[in-house]
Amino acid sequence: MAALLIGANPQPSAPLAGVYATNQMEMAGALELKADGHFRYQFDYGAASEVAQGDWALDGNIVRLTSNPMPRQPAFSLLKDDPAPAGELYVAVGGGDVTWTPITAIVALEGMDRPVAIYAEDDGHVVLPPGKRATSVRLLMPVYEAADDPVVLSADRGHRLLFRLDMNDAGQAPFRGEPLTIEGKTLVMHRYDANIIFRRAKQ
Repeated sequence: MAALLIGANPQPSAPLAGVYATNQMEMAGALELKADGHFRYQFDYGAASEVAQGDWALDGNIVRLTSNPMPRQPAFSLLKDDPAPAGELYVAVGGGDVTWTPITAIVALEGMDRPVAIYAEDDGHVVLPPGKRATSVRLLMPVYEAADDPVVLSADRGHRLLFRLDMNDAGQAPFRGEPLTIEGKTLVMHRYDANIIFRRAKQ
């Protein structure tokens, strides 16, 4: 239904144009809706800090934000896949913009419907559940989502993987019709598992 509404060419609404701000516990941010249909956004929450700009439109009682230009998300790429003992999995990050530990691996396991998150040990060893073979793995980046595809693992050997992380446009939010609900005189965005309440700033 949302995709159909977005496709109906919703338009900006002049009465909503203005500057909005949030100052909740551990949160600070601002949103400017311009009368010409453009927006600017800035938000800080704990370790998360992001900005965005682009186009906004009114869709019923929802304001939708779409980044323009669309930022490139951080991305992992595989640099090396060296052999390890059968059934063993090691992961490391280096050779790019960032090197860090601990690493969280999102591992698909044979016979399980959903991948599981496993912290790698200090040496990069990913301890798999007993009797389970990893069929693919991707890495989780703290705070930001990384746009990487899972690396498929062969069954005939173990894997010692080295990834590169390119930050690209980290810190720029990739909004694609991001909804803010109009509730009275406020705009409410659900992000980072929290309700962010933007109130119109006094002019």
